[in-house]
Amino acid sequence: MLGSDRVPRYFPASFAEIDRDVLIAALSVGTVGFFLLYLLAERMIAWVTSLSTSRLLAMSQKMVLFENQEELAASSYQRYSRALASGVFIALALFGLGWFYPWMSLVITSYFFMVLVLFWGLHEQSPGFRERLESKLPQTLTLAGGVGFFIAFGFLVADFIFWSPPGVIIAIVSLLLSRQIMQRASGMIGDLASLRRQQLKLDALFFHGKVLLPQQTRPEKSLWPLLVPGGRQAWVAAVLNKLVGPEEGNVVCRWHQLGIPNVVGLIVKRGERQFLIKLFEINRSSWALHEATLMAEPASRLSAPRWVGATQVEKFHCLIFELPQGEQPQVRQVKRLSQQLLGELLAAQPHPDAVKRYLRSRPLLWQRLELSLVERLRVAADTAEQQEDLAMLLEQLPLLQQQLKALPVVLHNPEINQDAIWVPTADTGQSVAPILLNWGRWSLEPVGSGWPEAQKPLAKLGDALQLAVEQRAELGDIRVEQAELAALAFALERECNRQRYVQALELLPRLLERLATLEAIVRPGAVNAE
Repeated sequence: MLGSDRVPRYFPASFAEIDRDVLIAALSVGTVGFFLLYLLAERMIAWVTSLSTSRLLAMSQKMVLFENQEELAASSYQRYSRALASGVFIALALFGLGWFYPWMSLVITSYFFMVLVLFWGLHEQSPGFRERLESKLPQTLTLAGGVGFFIAFGFLVADFIFWSPPGVIIAIVSLLLSRQIMQRASGMIGDLASLRRQQLKLDALFFHGKVLLPQQTRPEKSLWPLLVPGGRQAWVAAVLNKLVGPEEGNVVCRWHQLGIPNVVGLIVKRGERQFLIKLFEINRSSWALHEATLMAEPASRLSAPRWVGATQVEKFHCLIFELPQGEQPQVRQVKRLSQQLLGELLAAQPHPDAVKRYLRSRPLLWQRLELSLVERLRVAADTAEQQEDLAMLLEQLPLLQQQLKALPVVLHNPEINQDAIWVPTADTGQSVAPILLNWGRWSLEPVGSGWPEAQKPLAKLGDALQLAVEQRAELGDIRVEQAELAALAFALERECNRQRYVQALELLPRLLERLATLEAIVRPGAVNAE
């Protein structure tokens, strides 16, 4: 109308009697009014949803089942009402199109039927498409809705060119309705799928006879079917043939306990060689990639089995190591072997490329030990001595960070326990240096970090450091007080993160003692330099 000097002919005849400028202003005001009405309806929907959710939860008379259950209930109620409203809108829109423009209604209905049949067939026949529907359903529905709109638009254009088209107003309304129908259909299916995924929680929230059962994953989405004794030899042999090479001999598999949830291990014997195969669940993929990063560029003198390679079994990450003959330690041996492994980690020299990538990706101890983390100790500092120690630490925190930053980095592995230790046996039957099997959570920390902070174990850090100097000359310039300071600072961060503030405050006197010793050493050197 703004680009024309009169009211278009396809408008109602009564509009022609109204002044053009007045009609434009009235339609503009009507547009604003409908927008305000839309906002009011949205607020009303939110209010009704909140009220209805509260009433349903009150009527169910259940205990608190999980975190944020009110938010889940409200969002699910809104999804349900939105899906129901979309279904009603689609039905009414198709009925209206069937009355004024039956061919368009037939095209849209036929497209829905074709997509339903196509998706059902691909879901049954194609595991890849089934996985896509589960992981990327919104994108798939959006694509299907866009294709449906362009089919409706193409039919409308063809109808105007080749056949008998409807009136202009009906054509415009049909085009708008076809767009809305496709969008509502995609949204409705997405909402129903979301409700289906939350079915166990929603049943437990809203129904008297339902309790909250553990959310079990579908069998085909879990790695456990791959571990069935009768079927694991086939894929294990295929993995070994791919990474090691084909060899004659039967493949014998047995379970090996790694002690980490969702990470499983198999000890595989083929001929004279023995391998450790580790399989990671989907939620442990980052651990598998992190471990593979270290093993692909191993540190020198790394206490780990020989790296063979990495692959995927179906969609699960799989790491393969060659494992020497040996056994897991007895309980009485774990403490001694853990101490030995901690010393060997000091001597391990990380690969320079791995160090560079790590430093670009993750913070070190001196970066994580921030003022806000240490200040939380105020809530537990009850005595005057604790408050004085804390005030002194806060004052000297920049010095502590500077001391930690100056230290060279060493490998730290928190997975040192009975399940993760393997004790090889030599040909003479005597045990040799132990190795660690789990490296999914390795990190680089200032030398001394991760060493036990108790008095007796901490006193052995100096001896371990002297032994490590034979393999890493750069550690020869490190004072024992510096390594002990890193061990105590690492323990301080750990206790603060666990909110064990009483234990953290107990570390402060020893930490400040080392810090004072190092500060006294540095000051004379600074004076002489001046």
